[in-house]
Amino acid sequence: MDDSGQHGTTDQGGEAGAPAAETAAPDEAHEAERARLLAAEGPERERLLREIVRSNAGTVLSADIADDSNFLESGLNSLTALELTKTLMNITGLEIPMVAIVEHPTPADLGRYLAEELDNAPVA
Repeated sequence: MDDSGQHGTTDQGGEAGAPAAETAAPDEAHEAERARLLAAEGPERERLLREIVRSNAGTVLSADIADDSNFLESGLNSLTALELTKTLMNITGLEIPMVAIVEHPTPADLGRYLAEELDNAPVA
């Protein structure tokens, strides 16, 4: 039992490094998605955002989500709305109010809204 304590002998096993590697992968994926979004324009950017919203909503809700699926009718609650909003903020780099998901209740609507926000965002 002493080996599972805070002794340095367990640090060499690689177990401590595994969670860091797992958390790095989503950041890299988000960076790749962000790069694709910034390179796209107009309808292509909106299409990409619609796909990103649909995919991430499906993951958060554990459901198949279509472009016209209503988030609330698909089981969205305050916790899943927060998770979806944070994920979309990480991908887009935008500050997205949680109410945006209610005001734009489908992947098509939210994708259009996010495309407009990205188009109007200051260039960094």
